[in-house]
Amino acid sequence: MSLGPLDPLSPECRLDPQVAHRLRDMSLLVSLPSITLRLMSLITDPNSSVKDLREVVEKDPALAAKVISLANSSYYSVRSPIKTVDRAITIIGYQELGFMAMGLGLNETFNINAAPEDFDGEGLWLHSLAVSWLAQRLAMKIGFPDSGEAMIAGLLHELGIIILVSKFPLLFQKLMDLILAGHNWLAAENALKIRHDLVGYELAKLWKLPEVYQEAILYHHVPERARQNKVLVAMTSLSDALSSKIGFGLKTEINEVDLGYSLSALSLTPYALQDFIRETIGKINEALPMWRQLLKSAQRPTNNSRFSSLIKDPAKSADHDGVS
Repeated sequence: MSLGPLDPLSPECRLDPQVAHRLRDMSLLVSLPSITLRLMSLITDPNSSVKDLREVVEKDPALAAKVISLANSSYYSVRSPIKTVDRAITIIGYQELGFMAMGLGLNETFNINAAPEDFDGEGLWLHSLAVSWLAQRLAMKIGFPDSGEAMIAGLLHELGIIILVSKFPLLFQKLMDLILAGHNWLAAENALKIRHDLVGYELAKLWKLPEVYQEAILYHHVPERARQNKVLVAMTSLSDALSSKIGFGLKTEINEVDLGYSLSALSLTPYALQDFIRETIGKINEALPMWRQLLKSAQRPTNNSRFSSLIKDPAKSADHDGVS
């Protein structure tokens, strides 16, 4: 079973009517936390301040406690204990803190414990965090005017898989069975009429998220088909491909992304891309323990799990030097 790089809006990729109906109902019952939406707004607002961010975080005592705990983690190597949100923001950084808080909000909104017992949910979250982190830094490298927007797009790009895992566990089980039997991921989704790019897009549209994020979700596997936000979609797609290359990807053959298109859209040469990978690989691996602390999850299973084989293990990734 194979599937070429179809436009997710083409008739061949139509969603199962019952899935589409459940998504409409879900949009009324499940929404992103107001604090997450506020953080999205602040991160992309050039006029926002540390004071604005502190006020949002402090309205949620549990989030404030997590933020302070993260600032005290070994990743930041602080000499004296951090006790206030203000100080935590100074240590962590404005956008980094927003990124972490948004990740927490998504993680709490979509509890993936309903997924197949052996599925590595933490690996899926780490993939989303890695793509978000890479997209932000890629935006800064190419001089994109809003690295926060790129960060959010990266965090949301696999919204469809997260929804399938957390809200459609029986369908997701069927999908995993097809993939483990050797079928291409998108082809298996298409056979079940549950394309994850379209699922995520439909919910983002029902939630009335900004169009830029809707397009990043919809076209991250086929960036050349983006209609309005071509540069941001190309950044999201390239960051998704890079995350796989450095060990944070979904361990499947979804489809071959046209890296040439993304490099051209971002005015990047292959040599510049290799430099970017070398600049970031060490830093992203240093951040891994902190991200695991952020998710407050146990170590990912590596042995007796059928579905953990679908997530790459960063520690075992062999090719860190370039993109083939």
